[in-house]
Amino acid sequence: MIREQTSSNKVLIIIIAILLVANIATLSLFLLNKKKGDGRDMNDRQNAMRSYLEHDLKFSDTQLNAFDSIREKHKTEMKITFDSMRTNKLLRLKTLARENFTDSSLNIAADVAALQQKKIEMQMLGHLKEIRTLCSPLQIAGFDTGFYKLMTRPQGDVKKKEK
Repeated sequence: MIREQTSSNKVLIIIIAILLVANIATLSLFLLNKKKGDGRDMNDRQNAMRSYLEHDLKFSDTQLNAFDSIREKHKTEMKITFDSMRTNKLLRLKTLARENFTDSSLNIAADVAALQQKKIEMQMLGHLKEIRTLCSPLQIAGFDTGFYKLMTRPQGDVKKKEK
């Protein structure tokens, strides 16, 4: 009987070890072979617009340098905006708790969040408008028909699959 339990335990240990190795291998393959999604991965998204301007619209070096300046300015402004949003969200949540989550406090918190979201959208759209001003008259048509393709996520994006 003890011998039977020992054999049974050894089999279970071997099965667990095989499953562990299989999980590690699957996780490694997933992390190492993660697809970039045509330059739309978050790490590559910044370079996707520059690449589009350079290769598809044939921006000159002067235009690309101006774009790089605009991009850095926008990145700095957005960082400030998001930092402010984080701070304001914490304050809003504390205020909600202090006011016992009344309907009026919920409405105020939602209105403030909507205004902050509008600010982000306006900054992003203003950034696109500023990039568009760098285009020559011939490049504007290409920009207007192609920039939005860079701004959308691919259909296979993980966030769209989650519910």
